[in-house]
Amino acid sequence: MENGHQFAPVGALRRGRYGLKITLISILIIPALLASQYVLVKAKKPDNPMLALKPGQTTLAKIHSILKANWPDMKEARVWKISNAIHKESTRYRLDPILILALIDVESKFQHTAVSPAGARGLMQILPGTGKALVEEIGLVGDSNSNGFRPEVLDDPIVNIKLGIYYLQNLKNLFQSLNKALIAYNLGPTELKNRLDNNVVYPGAYAASVLDAYQKYKESQRPTF
Repeated sequence: MENGHQFAPVGALRRGRYGLKITLISILIIPALLASQYVLVKAKKPDNPMLALKPGQTTLAKIHSILKANWPDMKEARVWKISNAIHKESTRYRLDPILILALIDVESKFQHTAVSPAGARGLMQILPGTGKALVEEIGLVGDSNSNGFRPEVLDDPIVNIKLGIYYLQNLKNLFQSLNKALIAYNLGPTELKNRLDNNVVYPGAYAASVLDAYQKYKESQRPTF
């Protein structure tokens, strides 16, 4: 009994030390684990979409930077949505998205509500008659019925971009030349074809303006992220 009483405090002391070690480990390890989980969650959903870009998506980043420079007051989410539309549609129709930005610059100076004296509307300045035909051909959801087409739909940047890029690619296929496609975009395909068929001189200043803007944007510094 005496020996038992002698060893009892030692056992209690060991158990106390063991418990203290567990407590210290918990204090040191658990916050670190929680912090690592927080970092992982933050990494999955970055606040800045630029940080989510893959290495091959620098073109998308450049589109965004050009749009942002011309639309400093537009909400970030809206700029990214339009950037993605330009990137997606340009890729679909095998056109350089920077060329599309140059065309937008010359046509509307990035004013999506711009209306020309002839009635052309939106970023890429599409005439309502042309827009109606393109909507029927592409079959945009909600606008594929020609009876329901309204010219105001061309003020929507996404719709305007889809129609404008599709139209430019059709002109490029028709005339087998980017330069002539740009001239036809401005002059009208029927007018350009008549001039070509009759060996009549056609103006080249518009195409030169677009290509100059294109060169300017191509040489501008890529965004860093």
